[in-house]
Amino acid sequence: MSTLAHTVERSIILDADPERVREALADESFLAEWLGTEVELDEAPAEEAERLSFHWHREGWGESQVELIVDAVAAGARVTVIETSLEPGASPLLAAAWSPPLARLRRRLAVGRLALA
Repeated sequence: MSTLAHTVERSIILDADPERVREALADESFLAEWLGTEVELDEAPAEEAERLSFHWHREGWGESQVELIVDAVAAGARVTVIETSLEPGASPLLAAAWSPPLARLRRRLAVGRLALA
């Protein structure tokens, strides 16, 4: 079993204003709706912060550190998720585990309280 941390990075492009995406992701209740579990941001997000981070424990996956980065791109906003497992021997399937949450994020931003651009 490997003792090295396993890091995955996934991105999604949203047809949305980056500032509004940052605001939504900085809201812990929105994060809980999106991820399906409560999370607590590591620190209060600074105004217009491009990075948010939190520790996350998922049943069957263990503890991890998650960073959310929002960048302005021509099409709107790119949200990049970087998750680093804090558990030895993390599964490489961790990357595949982000496909459903990122799809939910797109749906929640499209029909939820955040109006897309």
